[in-house]
Amino acid sequence: MKRWLKRISISLLILVGILVAAFMIWAQFDYNPTKEAQQYLGEPVGQGYQFGDDTSETGFIFYQGAKVDPAAYSYLGHQLAKEGYYVALPKLPFNIALLDSKKGLSIIEDHPKIKRWYLIGHSLGGSAASTILEDSPKIKGMIFLASYPIDAIDTPSLTVYGGRDGVLPVKDIEDSKQDVRSDAVFHLIKDGNHANFGMYGKQKGDNDSPLTSKAQQDETLKVIREFISAQ
Repeated sequence: MKRWLKRISISLLILVGILVAAFMIWAQFDYNPTKEAQQYLGEPVGQGYQFGDDTSETGFIFYQGAKVDPAAYSYLGHQLAKEGYYVALPKLPFNIALLDSKKGLSIIEDHPKIKRWYLIGHSLGGSAASTILEDSPKIKGMIFLASYPIDAIDTPSLTVYGGRDGVLPVKDIEDSKQDVRSDAVFHLIKDGNHANFGMYGKQKGDNDSPLTSKAQQDETLKVIREFISAQ
């Protein structure tokens, strides 16, 4: 009996070791920013970036998509900063937002002069960000880019998604309407896909789009401006 228990224990340890090794290998492969994205890099903060004046009244915290380097979203941060907003673009563990979904709360604490915050999340990043919406009264809205909340939320929200998304089916986005407020805004970019919300090239499983990343993000920024103005 003891021999069998020993063998089972050893087998479990080997299995755990294999799983950890597999995760570490997988974690090394990220979607890196394109040369275009690197033209818009903000001020380095740790392994992430910040854009704009950190004494602005309104700030944004951006949660990256799974396995995407935060620098790939620099264009969005750069453009929002040009309009007077502060933008924090942190690098989360292994570029997986769910591993540190509360990061936004520490950023809010570190910038007491900013009165209003909006969370932006791409793909898995949006789902991760949605878990802290009730944790700070300064969070005034949630912006999902090809994403949806993990659970029902009662915070004003905007969802922008692409009609050619091959990673997250359009149906899943539309089904998520039951988990947001009745006044939530949904905006479909007909020819948009999943990867074009960042600048990191093609993504496995995604569909091609006739739009450039910049064109898709410019439309996204226009809708974000409208959403913020209406708050």
